[in-house]
Order: sequence, then C-alpha cells, then structure tokens
Amino acid sequence: MFEKSGPQRTLVILTLSDGSKVMASLKLAMSGKLADVLNSAERYLDVLGPEGEQFFLSKDRVQQVAAANPPKAELNLNRRGSDRAAFNPWAVLGVSKDATADDIRSAYRSLVKMYHPDRLANFDLPQEMKDYAAAMLARINIAHDQLAASATPR
Repeated sequence: MFEKSGPQRTLVILTLSDGSKVMASLKLAMSGKLADVLNSAERYLDVLGPEGEQFFLSKDRVQQVAAANPPKAELNLNRRGSDRAAFNPWAVLGVSKDATADDIRSAYRSLVKMYHPDRLANFDLPQEMKDYAAAMLARINIAHDQLAASATPR
C-alpha cells in the first residue's frame, strides 16, 4: 500500500577547502533541488561517503560542488562474442592467472560481500550506485563461474 521512499540523494563531487575531492551522495532538500540544500541556512551537509559511511560536512569546508554523472551500468549478459573475448575474469576477481581454487573462492566471497544488494540496501544510495553494484555482482559471478570450472585445487 505504501511505498518505502527515503530522502532523495544525488551523487556529487565535492572539492574541499584543502583541495581534496570526494565523491559522495548528498541528501537533497524536500524540493529535490541541490541548490536549495547548498543555499539553506543549515551549516552542515548530510553526506554518504564512497564506502556508505554517513557524515555531516560543514559547508565552510566546501569550495565547489559538481554533479557526478557515473556511467550507466549495462547489465546485458547476452553480449556478442567479441565482447566476451575482452572479458578478463582474473582482473574482475583481482587474482593472478596461477591462483588456486582457494584464492579464487576467497576473492569471490570478498567481492560478493562488498557488492551484494542486501548489504547495500541498508544505505540510502542513489539508484545509479545500486545499478552499478548489481552489474558488478553479475560480472563477479560470471568471472567466478569461469575460473572455478578451470581451477585446480592445491
């Protein structure tokens, strides 16, 4: 009956007064406009960092705010054969080509924990980040399937 809807957020790149840049999810005002958040009387911005950690950042520390436009995650498992030739399952899992079955399994489990939708559901992330995580999880699963079939236990 009622849809779960949290506060709206937008993905931005914040340039701080020390010159460092942070990609973060910024909570928007009720209007849904970034300008309303930046021009409000509140002194702090409600921010989710790259690891999903929530913190409040003083507006005094922010020099520039730029909209981040992450690439759209395309989840197309029926790609042409030439695309499959460029797929590197070792790079996806971050293991060497001589990795053991245990190394592959360990890397797989670590990455699944990082990108699993159940873990990310607890964070108020923009839909683009959720879509990216879903696409990455699909790549991780495909890479594991390809390597687990050919890996030899040691």
